[in-house]
Amino acid sequence: MKPKIEWLNKGENGQNPEIRFTSPIGVDDGYRNNPQGEKKSTMTFYKHSEDEAGIEWIVNDGEFVEGIGLWFNEAKELVDYDGVFELPMQAIMMIRGLGYHVSKEYEPE
Repeated sequence: MKPKIEWLNKGENGQNPEIRFTSPIGVDDGYRNNPQGEKKSTMTFYKHSEDEAGIEWIVNDGEFVEGIGLWFNEAKELVDYDGVFELPMQAIMMIRGLGYHVSKEYEPE
């Protein structure tokens, strides 16, 4: 089942696209994933160039902040990411909703 996301904006009026959602959060300490419970999150998409973008992921009004780097090819297909162990499905849904292609290989299991 796909998670639910709420679009706060899709880049209207020069704003950066942004979504909001609630999901379980875990913190990886290098040895294990430590569950933190259900948290509210926002993700903001920043396009740096035609082939590079980033997502700022803010959890629980700043309790955690993660930066996710994104790289695309000329066909607007995601070819790499950095900053998180696994790309959250909410980020994938956001990227796809903005017209980029994300293959199933990037979807969490």
